[in-house]
Amino acid sequence: MSHSNMKKEDIIIIGAGIGGLAAGAMLAHGGHKVTILEKNSYIGGACSSYEKNGYTFDRAVHIFSKGLNGVYGKIFNRLNLDLIQFRNHINERTAMKVYKKEGYFPFDINVNSVFKQLKPKEQSSSGGEKSKKGGLNLAGMGATKDSIKDFPILMNNIMTMNKKKLRELYEEEVTVTQYLNQFTEDPFIHGIVAFITAAMFCIGNAKTSAAEFIHCFKTEMMAPEGYQYPASGAAQAIPNAIAKGIEHYGGVIKTNTPVDSIVIKGNKVQGVMVGDKLMEAPIVLSNLSVKWTALNLIGKDYLEKKYIEKMQSLTPSLSSMTFKLALKEPMIEKWDFINLYHPTLHDWGDKYGPDAPLSNGFFGPVLSNMDPNTAPPGHQTVIFGTLVPSESPNFERWKEIYIEDLHSFFPDLDEKLSFMDISYPKHIEAQTGKPGGPVEGLGLTPGQTGQNKPSSIVPGIEGLYVVGDTTGKTAHGIGTQLAADSGYKCAQAILGEITMDKI
Repeated sequence: MSHSNMKKEDIIIIGAGIGGLAAGAMLAHGGHKVTILEKNSYIGGACSSYEKNGYTFDRAVHIFSKGLNGVYGKIFNRLNLDLIQFRNHINERTAMKVYKKEGYFPFDINVNSVFKQLKPKEQSSSGGEKSKKGGLNLAGMGATKDSIKDFPILMNNIMTMNKKKLRELYEEEVTVTQYLNQFTEDPFIHGIVAFITAAMFCIGNAKTSAAEFIHCFKTEMMAPEGYQYPASGAAQAIPNAIAKGIEHYGGVIKTNTPVDSIVIKGNKVQGVMVGDKLMEAPIVLSNLSVKWTALNLIGKDYLEKKYIEKMQSLTPSLSSMTFKLALKEPMIEKWDFINLYHPTLHDWGDKYGPDAPLSNGFFGPVLSNMDPNTAPPGHQTVIFGTLVPSESPNFERWKEIYIEDLHSFFPDLDEKLSFMDISYPKHIEAQTGKPGGPVEGLGLTPGQTGQNKPSSIVPGIEGLYVVGDTTGKTAHGIGTQLAADSGYKCAQAILGEITMDKI
């Protein structure tokens, strides 16, 4: 594809989420004139933050599995700019707090620690067991002897799986539940894996692609550098840093600029409509979901029936509710990330009726333990998120139930609480533009991963691409890293660095 003699708006990108920003940075560095149009007043989509009464909150629950050691590092290395630093090895300061159990249990999922901690405990000279720090305290979390025996076998199979076997899992469209059942039906193991799967992909074992889970678990969760978080500026630091790179290379980001439609003539993209204004460009990238892009921004008249049917069939992940706690004094002293865990799904139906939510617990970054600037001195900022469907019979009632659940883990919460902000699926929808507010725009199911995953290329329309967490044949990652990888690889293809079949 030739990109010579381009018009004024060389490349237009719809949406300043992480996928759009990643692509924009690469393309601006590659010499293209890039204009990014963002409907919100801020950039980053769900990977963004806000300040209130001296506290800084991320809009969603974030931890970054590889930081500068993954796709973010590739982007900033390409830009040749020192724009952001990460605090690494958050996994070493991650713990599980188990329902109705005292204290915290280390939950260090990392290649440097997990196998060491899963080995049978050493015997001391007195015949007792030597204590171990870090790792995974499965027994403390309620594991049986069978669980402790089977879990290392499962982990070994995951970590030693070769590319051929992984490819077969993709082709056979195996779910995580089906994969686990080859080893054990132990409810503790299924529960722990479900908690990890929910953290990674925001769907359950029965729907998650085993191949995608294993690929991302090995390459992201078990990365030697561990989980990471920006050293300063909270999650907003990431889009802000990429934006600085875009602007350094001549790109422009326009906020408060919603796009109404993508303009097609013949089989070529012409640009986008912003209100009644046509902004022309021979290349357009949409950072909205591929489904929304196809059915709402392009329209059925320009797409093949088979493609439209595929778009209509795509399903997203679950959504979430997040509880953002501004604390007058620290409630969690040493940990950077806390998982609140019910070993079995906790059914509130007996107390609240049949429409009450089932709770598996919460994921909780302790922001001010990672970045002290996110809370006033002596105070603390914590976020707890839990998965919910996009629609509920009564989210207000669910809010009360989840707050009661938080109190069961932290009885002194009210004494330390200054205020609490709560976000619902509608807030995620406003941040990302994805209908229903799913955490991930594409549920990573067997039928939507591997070769079944939508391409970044929109078939039959020259110059039109989609980036973000819903596209990219070879894009992988957890959360924002998936979106970044999609944008990075799409830009590589446009720049001629990789072939189009890779996206």
